[in-house]
Amino acid sequence: MHEHSLRPSPANAQCAGATGFTLIEVAIGMLLLSMLLSTLLVPLTAQVEQRKIADTQNALTQIADALMGYAISNGYLPCHDRSSGAGANDGIEDLNAGATNCAVAEGNLPWATLGIAGSDAWGNFFRYRAASVFTDRANLFKLASSGNLTVQCPASAWGATTVYTNTAPAVVLSHGRNGYGAISAALRSVNPAPASADELANTDGNTIFVSRTISANGAAAGEYDDLVSWLSTALLLNKMITAQKLP
Repeated sequence: MHEHSLRPSPANAQCAGATGFTLIEVAIGMLLLSMLLSTLLVPLTAQVEQRKIADTQNALTQIADALMGYAISNGYLPCHDRSSGAGANDGIEDLNAGATNCAVAEGNLPWATLGIAGSDAWGNFFRYRAASVFTDRANLFKLASSGNLTVQCPASAWGATTVYTNTAPAVVLSHGRNGYGAISAALRSVNPAPASADELANTDGNTIFVSRTISANGAAAGEYDDLVSWLSTALLLNKMITAQKLP
């Protein structure tokens, strides 16, 4: 008489010896996985943001070259694309009724007139302001001409005021990642206004602009992520001389 074996077969023995994960083990595994992913995603996000900053800075360099080329070809800088009213936000410069000077003192970069891209890496139009002496069609600028736009790092944020220039013929800027005060290229509408004094200074419509180190919301100096570029009067005049457009 054969005894029936109650022992499992080798295959069944392997199955019988295996045990599943407990809920606690699964929870710990998920926690470790989320921690690992977070350490990977933060550097990736920072890399993406740095790429956008670099792309926008490169675009500002190209804009400066385009403005120089336009001045050499025409004898003056282009006017601004108005940000409100008829013909607003179309990238085409807007002139006054006499077509001798600009319809507005400040607006969007006239990207269509220049034949270049008009928005930064965050999808907002570049802000542009040019001194009237350099945009006047009736009285072209000369060797003695000088801009009146100031770019500075303010005393309120960083100690003593540093003035980078007070004779710039043109200033172009991106309102950065937060886009406060910019015109959205997709919506053609104004983004929320900035809250910090330094970013407000770049939207108040006067001749003084702020350029300084980027700082996050909550920083002692206030939030700031604008990227500011400007033309040099001396360099512009030198380019005109080299191209035999002056004197």
